[in-house]
Amino acid sequence: MSKEERISYYLFEAEKFHRAAVEELSRWELERKDEIIRDAAEKAWNAIVQATNALLIAKGVEEERIRSHRERRLALAQLELKDLTVKQKGFSDRYSAREYKLHALCFYEGEYVPEAVKEDVVEKVRRYIEDVKAIAGLEA
Repeated sequence: MSKEERISYYLFEAEKFHRAAVEELSRWELERKDEIIRDAAEKAWNAIVQATNALLIAKGVEEERIRSHRERRLALAQLELKDLTVKQKGFSDRYSAREYKLHALCFYEGEYVPEAVKEDVVEKVRRYIEDVKAIAGLEA
């Protein structure tokens, strides 16, 4: 696959997982089961991971160098030192915040405030994906 196809693939995956997370939140609104909101958080986290892959590849990072969350965090930090646009958008901080709040706290620990999870999933993840698309030159 070409670089552009890889970027498009990862953005497609990001949007797919974001939609699934929003659907899970709607289901949670009806059922109010802990595992549903935690699953929504994990799907939203995966959307961030996929969008981050797209961003890093778009900025020239080799896909083989971003196989783990640690590698993605390091690549984002290095990229922010070289790329003012990426730094201004705060991708490194945003990535780490979603990792901690959605993945570590909500999904694994079961520690969450429902309204905060909803804001993370619906708004913050969506904006992250939109910002990646803009930087990658793939605005909707």
